[in-house]
Amino acid sequence: MEKRKKSIIISILISIFSIILIIIILLNSIFFQFFWNQELRNILPNFEFFFRYITELGGTLIYLGIFFTLFWGINKKFAKNLILIYISSNFVNFYAKTFIGNPRPDQSNWILISASHLSTPSGHAMSSTVVWGYLGIKMKNIVNLIVSVIIIILVSLSRMYLGVHWLGDILTGWLFGLIILSLANIIEHSEIKLGKNNDFNINIILIIIGFVALILTEIFKISSYNFGTVGGQFIGIGIGFILEQKFVDFNIDLENKKKWKIIIRIFIGILIIAILYLGLYLVIDSDIFWQVALQYIIVFLVGIFLWPYLFKKSNL
Repeated sequence: MEKRKKSIIISILISIFSIILIIIILLNSIFFQFFWNQELRNILPNFEFFFRYITELGGTLIYLGIFFTLFWGINKKFAKNLILIYISSNFVNFYAKTFIGNPRPDQSNWILISASHLSTPSGHAMSSTVVWGYLGIKMKNIVNLIVSVIIIILVSLSRMYLGVHWLGDILTGWLFGLIILSLANIIEHSEIKLGKNNDFNINIILIIIGFVALILTEIFKISSYNFGTVGGQFIGIGIGFILEQKFVDFNIDLENKKKWKIIIRIFIGILIIAILYLGLYLVIDSDIFWQVALQYIIVFLVGIFLWPYLFKKSNL
């Protein structure tokens, strides 16, 4: 009990300290000068293509791959927690960017990539802190933790090097990420219950949040494909988890399941998700937020419900 209380108190203190630092950074213009980007380029000349590939470690497809690998073949509960805090991070990032309203560096400074929407905090810095940080902490292995920290730093620096974010974006992205991780830790240790059907109730809440957010987005004309992403993700995982639990409820059973079957299950599944995600991306209008929402709803329904239904039926 004491250990749980101590963990909660530490998480609260980290959140408070992070909020204070975020305010200090936002009030100091020195963190939003391109001088820092140029210094990074001077220290690491000709690293354009290296950082172009590194930045993808903070991209959506990578996170989908991690989530579905965990969900299909390693640990369903852990995967659910990971995807929930990732999507929550996206939700907070959208509103933080909208509230702060800070523009990106001038396009003339961008290298090899393009970007849209507002700048602060960096979505890549924030989501990499949340996802890779959560993985590093929960694996309880110093090597995994070190690797996670290195990935977080490299992904974040790539956004500066490629010119689409300020130093202040990266720092606030890390701090917002720490707040999300701290809140997740508080919720886990608080053992919050929402009734007898706890999982079902949580999924219903996620679906409602997604639909309400999209409806309000349309009403108040704050349409943005970024928010279509968040709304679609909430709806997709909410419906997907309900359907999987009711009609599939597959068991990973790593001890007794033949490992080659799980490897095939993951390999084919990742291939399906990648083709589906990229295929839908080619046919939707990414400037229309509800089309982007539909893209994510379909991807998560296939990955969470349809593919598990198929591999359970085929005994993979």
